[in-house]
Amino acid sequence: MNKRVFAAIAILTVAAAGAFAQIGLGLNAAIYSDTGMPLDEFGDRLRNGEGVFYGPFVELALGKTALGLSGNFSFYTENWSFDPMDDWFVSMMDFDLTLYAQGHLIKYRAFLDPFLEVGLGIMGKDFADETVPDPSDDPLQATTYFQAGGGFGINLGGLGIFIKGLYLFPMGGVEGEYYEYDGDGNITGGPFTYTLSAYPLRRLKLIAGAKIIL
Repeated sequence: MNKRVFAAIAILTVAAAGAFAQIGLGLNAAIYSDTGMPLDEFGDRLRNGEGVFYGPFVELALGKTALGLSGNFSFYTENWSFDPMDDWFVSMMDFDLTLYAQGHLIKYRAFLDPFLEVGLGIMGKDFADETVPDPSDDPLQATTYFQAGGGFGINLGGLGIFIKGLYLFPMGGVEGEYYEYDGDGNITGGPFTYTLSAYPLRRLKLIAGAKIIL
């Protein structure tokens, strides 16, 4: 359900690009924490790849305002075996999808670029391998949130780097849907809605990124 919503937002965002003066394309590296983090620890975790989510983003900007869409992902394996004497490792994926708005205190493309940011997002957990039997397109866990914070960037012509810190406010669970099937795989009922298991959301998101400004 939520994958379709964010796919639709992405299509509308790209379709509206012609109405904006500038487009930023880039890559994020995000780390999440409940207690805050010194900058040196943030740098160490980025270098070591410890608990880091990576992903692309696109921003559409006009003057001092910008609208962005980002997707950060963490891939890993998890043991799903019920036999303590055996292992069954499954490829898993945690994701963070965010739609956000920025207010830049000088300009989006200014050499020194302090900015404020608010947004809506969803974090969740799902199978990374689509060949794993899964009766639903919904993730295994998901939680929606509101985020607020700010950051600072440096732009050199069409190239920019930035850091930002955001505080996450959980908004509640996410609904999924399922069908009932008979022994031959035919649908006999549904769709029925249910609430997905909550994703263990951490409150602080720290991001470092780089972008190309077109």
